[in-house]
Amino acid sequence: MHFTLKWRRWRNTDNANTIVGIIRYIPYVACVISLKIYVMMLLVHKRDYAPDYADYDDYAARLGSERQPASRIDPTTTTTTEPEDPFWDEKQRVLSRLNDTALQPSAFNRTPDTIWLFYNRIPRTAGQTMVSLLKSLAGDLDYQHQEHVYRTPWQRLMSEEEQKNLATWFEYNFWPKSYDRFSLFINFTEHRSPYVKLRPAYMTLARDPVDKFISYFRFKRVDSDRVKSEMSARERQQPGTGRKWYWKKLEDCVLKEDPECAFREGSEDFISAIPFLCGQHDYCLKHGNSWALQKAKFNAEYEYSVIGLVEHWNTTLAVLEHFLPSFFQGVQQRYWEAGFKDQRTVNKNPKKYKPVSETVLKILKDKMALEYELYEFLKQRLHQQFDSIADLLKLPTTKIHSRSTEKAALSSWDRMDIELRH
Repeated sequence: MHFTLKWRRWRNTDNANTIVGIIRYIPYVACVISLKIYVMMLLVHKRDYAPDYADYDDYAARLGSERQPASRIDPTTTTTTEPEDPFWDEKQRVLSRLNDTALQPSAFNRTPDTIWLFYNRIPRTAGQTMVSLLKSLAGDLDYQHQEHVYRTPWQRLMSEEEQKNLATWFEYNFWPKSYDRFSLFINFTEHRSPYVKLRPAYMTLARDPVDKFISYFRFKRVDSDRVKSEMSARERQQPGTGRKWYWKKLEDCVLKEDPECAFREGSEDFISAIPFLCGQHDYCLKHGNSWALQKAKFNAEYEYSVIGLVEHWNTTLAVLEHFLPSFFQGVQQRYWEAGFKDQRTVNKNPKKYKPVSETVLKILKDKMALEYELYEFLKQRLHQQFDSIADLLKLPTTKIHSRSTEKAALSSWDRMDIELRH
């Protein structure tokens, strides 16, 4: 009786409640640990870790050259043979003399065998429309689309650890997955785990450089969240500069060589196509850097499945559908559906502006000469890819399910079971 009273009193104390609460979580923690151990065992089943790194020379390493993975569907498959990349030798030769090579675009489909797609978005290039297409097609093609959370601080130029973390995030996704993010090109082969032989397929969109800059300049002063952050940051530094920035006119900005529109040689550039295609190196951000242009061309040709152009939208959709069918089959049909109409102009600037003067356009084009060289390179590549599938475009296409058609959906437990057995 005395023991029972003591037990009841102790049971009602805060310490007792804390201990009991912890005990209740023990089965859950044990279950999670067991699942993680089971997944790791699946990753190494029947194989020993056998990384097959090659010794590259210092120059190739500085250029960010990478060993192409073998073409496999299972991301945990290992091999001791040379990479099954028919362009491996060509890539190394080009990298070893990148500054002296006149890179030419081709129509080759360089899409790797993979279940992952990385869409590294470039600002003001119809990115939100493309994301809406990926999300819309995901249910029909049985993959998942993951949007980056832009409400939290993020970097376009990432540290080595951040790049490694992103590569590891892909490796833990056993279900087909697409992911979009404003990010400079990442060498996933360099940062992947030793037992993983796959990398995400790459795609992105580009736009006429001057049109893109004008759109970016104006949209910053229309988007309410961006306006608030820009103005508050400037007002904190010097009162009155926030309002001055907001009312700044594009023509005055260019003609008076305001730092926002100056594009001075060597200045950092986080919005143009060259740094986004060049990669995670400081020199990729330097405006007017000819080596960055060469590396951007190299990555565009050898690392990207498709780089579409806003000005050639229908061509872009056709190439995406044939070069990346796992993620874009039926994209042309979906884009022109009546139900998708509102998504075609997402984030479109509602304001109307006077045409920009020819003088200002010429100044901007001269300052963006390297950007235009890259743009012409991408245009040639896209149209060569389109020409290579011209005969296929004449054939009947496979219709995708209408979004109004109900499809049998897998439960969360079914998906977990499939991933664990993958």
